[in-house]
Amino acid sequence: MAGDDELHRQMVRRATETGLLIAAAAMPETFQRTLIPRSNVDQAIVSGLAFTMLQGLASTVQELLQSLALPPGDGDVDVRDWHRRALGVDVAALAGGLAVTRLVPEHDDERLAAATVRTSGWVVAVTGLGGLLTGAAHELGGRRGTDRDGSARWELLATAAAVAAMREFGRRRREVLDEGMEDEGADVQGLRALALGAGVGIGATGLARIEAAVTRAVTTTLARLLPGGTAVWRPVGHLASLGTFAAAGYAVARPIYRSIEESNTRFETALDVAPVRDELSGSPASLVHYDTMGKMGRRMVWTLRSPEEIERVMGEPAEAVPIRVYGGLALADSIEERVDLVLDELERTHAFDRAWLLLVSPTGTGYPNYAALGAMEFLTRGDCASVAMQYSARPSPLSVDRVGHGRAQFRALVDRLQARLADRATRPRLVVFGESLGAWTSQDAFLHRGTDGLVDAGIDHALWIGTPFGSKWKDQVVGGGRDDVDDRLWRVVGSVEEWDALDPDVHAHLRYVMLTHHDDAVAWFDEALLVQRPAWLGPPEDRPAVVPKSQRWIPVTTFLQTLIDMKNAAQVVPGVFESRGHDYRADLAPVLAGLLDVPVTAAQQRAIRRALEAEEAVRTRWIDEHGEVGASMATTVLRRIREESPEAFEAALRSVRGDVDGWMAEWEAHGEG
Repeated sequence: MAGDDELHRQMVRRATETGLLIAAAAMPETFQRTLIPRSNVDQAIVSGLAFTMLQGLASTVQELLQSLALPPGDGDVDVRDWHRRALGVDVAALAGGLAVTRLVPEHDDERLAAATVRTSGWVVAVTGLGGLLTGAAHELGGRRGTDRDGSARWELLATAAAVAAMREFGRRRREVLDEGMEDEGADVQGLRALALGAGVGIGATGLARIEAAVTRAVTTTLARLLPGGTAVWRPVGHLASLGTFAAAGYAVARPIYRSIEESNTRFETALDVAPVRDELSGSPASLVHYDTMGKMGRRMVWTLRSPEEIERVMGEPAEAVPIRVYGGLALADSIEERVDLVLDELERTHAFDRAWLLLVSPTGTGYPNYAALGAMEFLTRGDCASVAMQYSARPSPLSVDRVGHGRAQFRALVDRLQARLADRATRPRLVVFGESLGAWTSQDAFLHRGTDGLVDAGIDHALWIGTPFGSKWKDQVVGGGRDDVDDRLWRVVGSVEEWDALDPDVHAHLRYVMLTHHDDAVAWFDEALLVQRPAWLGPPEDRPAVVPKSQRWIPVTTFLQTLIDMKNAAQVVPGVFESRGHDYRADLAPVLAGLLDVPVTAAQQRAIRRALEAEEAVRTRWIDEHGEVGASMATTVLRRIREESPEAFEAALRSVRGDVDGWMAEWEAHGEG
């Protein structure tokens, strides 16, 4: 017979060992090939977190199953009898879980709820199997007299090693399917990654021990106040501890968010001088003050393609000076005020007299893709204006909570722009451009309106690159069966090659294009990966060439792998354009030219790409080399003036000295008063 404390100890140990067995057996699959190559550190994060999460999940489920093996009543329990009851529950869990997976078969376009039920059944079945193996090891150790402390360590270790070896054998056999794919270029060393993963796991285990301590405290308190004992209240304790972690995480995240936002609004010394062209926001003639534009807005106006460069690259005269307008978050307090000021700025620059007007919804930091802006200016020979409005100051992964704000702002911009253009005899052709989170916000501005919403708003063309999985407008349009969607007007393409391969008649009708690389994890990452196989991991023979045919969907593991792939997909080399992952810089000019149907030769396309690559490399170098006060743009300008025109420099110094003398006189007068 055993008291409550002894039974609780046995239950925790058995559940923990079951979780460890399942997590260890799952390790080989964390090394499978995925969309984007991983480094040793990336692999360590995937393996370490997968081990911790799977161990925690399986342990928790096993605890719930074991509680079902408790006999009714509050008296002492025979531990041996409880162990045998637990084995029976594990058998029932294995059989019941497998039955659920059969009763809820997988099929295309299934609801998330159905996938959750099926995956839950799978988790219960696997946990039941793990509990059976753990229980069998305990029984075997007990009969041989080697399980004196109830752990049966060697039997469990051998079982985990055998299962892991079988999983590794199966993974290596699947790798044959990837023969002929481009080499990953990764240098993942298994032992080193596992060692680093162990470090990640230890860190996560430390958090798990804190969680266990909170759980134990809550469980003990509830068991004293309410009937049922610690075994019954332990799941409630887990929920309470997870809530505590969530609250602590939120408290830590808030100051980090503020710091990131401040860094994206702070002046860069490399661009601390406002532009002088009247066609730019932030100039002396502008209604938008340079200090309200934020880091990304100031970069936007300093990357304008001049008429001289357009003529040099295109080999023909520029038709106009391009216009760039930017509205930062600091421009005004409300969406309505910001939109009105931006529209006033467009009117001031005579943007409505240009042939094209590009409406840009930027990424989370407020970044408008400068390669897209430059390509537009080259292709239109400068006869265009571009406008972007910031809705967040944090990177896109941290700005998901700002999607609603960005959607509302973009919708307000479109509606008020439409009203201003209504009475004009001529109007520019409107082009919507959005990248990543900007694609999501600008698409969902037309939510529940389909392609008709774009047509009614006067949007002539739209190009969205790397649309995140969360776009609801995209789901509505791609899902089909809507009266407000004209299927001739939209397409999803995975590359320039797919774009070029479209039938000419299809090209003639297309107005709205979503360009999404097949290996862009940003477009495929979704919380549903935890419980549902995604469409892009369908039958191996039907997958695009860049999606590994050996990759399998695995609950939790695939979620973590795709999360890391999303991080790596967004890594680009300044000045080196590629068409892979979340890098669309090489695709922009070719797809824009075809979508807008503007004349451009192959030689001009090559020249545009070279010019955009060079500009990006030079801009990056300039910002790196002028990031200190002594090397700022203002200092550089003054140094150049001093070298080329000492008289002008002396005049400027006398003017500044006059201001200083005036301030001193005012101060002295104030002091005397």
